[in-house]
Amino acid sequence: QNEDQVCLSKIPDFIQPSAQPSLVELGLPGQFVAVFTNGYEDGYCSNLKADVIGTPEAQIFDSEFDCCQAYFADQTSGFCISNLSNDQQPSAQPSLSNELGLPGQYVAVYANGYDDGYCSNLKEYVIGTPQALIFDSEFECCQTIFPDQASGTCISNLSNDQQPSAQPSLSNELGLPGQYVAVFANGYEDGYCSNLKADVIGTPEAQIYASEFDCCQENFPDQTSGFCISNLPQDLQPS
Repeated sequence: QNEDQVCLSKIPDFIQPSAQPSLVELGLPGQFVAVFTNGYEDGYCSNLKADVIGTPEAQIFDSEFDCCQAYFADQTSGFCISNLSNDQQPSAQPSLSNELGLPGQYVAVYANGYDDGYCSNLKEYVIGTPQALIFDSEFECCQTIFPDQASGTCISNLSNDQQPSAQPSLSNELGLPGQYVAVFANGYEDGYCSNLKADVIGTPEAQIYASEFDCCQENFPDQTSGFCISNLPQDLQPS
């Protein structure tokens, strides 16, 4: 054994440089460095004392994710990222829960192209995105970035109360009070009036009505099906 090996052999097992990823519980909190022991494709980030000590300050990162992004961004194996905890994993799937993401900060993700694009509030997507491309809500992000998405992937990931479902919005609890617009998604005979935010936003002011009845009367007066009027509350039904 050379002197280096003798020295390392005296280090306790839990901080031995094992060429394996470090678990946070066994390492230095908030200090992660890149480890290339087995090459780039098998590289990872570690907070083991044995790996961190002696590394220049500029190459030590606050989180394992930041370290992976800086050093292994083009790693086809995904080995470094695969060692992150589940709530930090970039899974190329929408982030549907604010518990796992940044509240009120949504950005567009094009991982699988425009038609499969969606909006996410996962930290790994938001950080580094220009402020002008960060939206307060998932809906606003979808509407702005993916308005012509034929698949509807982005909108489909919205919570139910934000879904533009091509069905009437019968409750002000789920929509914008006193703002109704005509929806022709299924044609004139199946047209109706909606106060869902998804339908109202972007509609010219002159085409927004104070009540569902006014909207139906103005836009569907010759509707033989009576579909629009049929969705009115009983006390507003023309008897």
